[in-house]
Amino acid sequence: MSKVQMRNAAIAAAVGLLSGTMLCGCSREGRDEAIDRLGKAGKALNGEVRPDDKEHGIPNIVSEQQRKERIRQNTEWTVENQALHPIEYCQAQLEEVVKIASQLEVQAHKYAVAKSQVQRTIANAEAQATSFEKFLEAGKKAYREAEASGNWPATVNGHPFTQEKLREKLLEASRRIKPLRESAARNKATLASLKRKGDAISVRQRETAELKDRLNITITDLKMKKLDDGSQGLKDTLNALNDSLASLGGDFADPSLDDLAAPDSTSATQAEFDSLMAK
Repeated sequence: MSKVQMRNAAIAAAVGLLSGTMLCGCSREGRDEAIDRLGKAGKALNGEVRPDDKEHGIPNIVSEQQRKERIRQNTEWTVENQALHPIEYCQAQLEEVVKIASQLEVQAHKYAVAKSQVQRTIANAEAQATSFEKFLEAGKKAYREAEASGNWPATVNGHPFTQEKLREKLLEASRRIKPLRESAARNKATLASLKRKGDAISVRQRETAELKDRLNITITDLKMKKLDDGSQGLKDTLNALNDSLASLGGDFADPSLDDLAAPDSTSATQAEFDSLMAK
């Protein structure tokens, strides 16, 4: 067998090996690399290029960088790919915008639920505090009158109380008012934070809807040839779309545990009252 035949046989074997590698479920980057090597081996088999780039004066480091760039161009929406395939690029970005819109919808719902829970907690705490304050006012008046006249039991809101029992109830009401008011104040701060974050989500939802419309319009214009491939108008349009897409990416302000955990005013108040009474 001649040297040429031996070389061709070796290259053919390499082609077969690479072909098998491509079918073995390796990563996408691995498959791209295998395809790249397969192409080189095929060209070498046809006599188009030599299998060793060093013989043509291309350093390994340059060849490796060229390989990475080919993979990048094959797997990313580079500027070059955007310019060459603007319709497909806009369609791909439209899919991403739809995903973002769905994520924002989920977050908006979470904030709405959390705000409702906190508002209910505030209302309950304030209602209890107001009720205790009214009892305290009426009870103090009844206590003074009964103490002055010596007529016991005293009647408050239709209920009779001995002097000892009324004193006990007045102290209890007084002690429970403060933690209830503090709980309401804390929850109002939490509510304000939830509203700010919910408003920010609403703004991003509007921006997402506007970007979705712009992408659809751009796709239509490209299909109707209102925007020519490679024109400055297309470049400006794609740049503007990319700027908008960049502003939407990343954090979607997912509610934290503190945001969503609406404090239970009843249990918090009971704990504070029990602690106070234990002293």
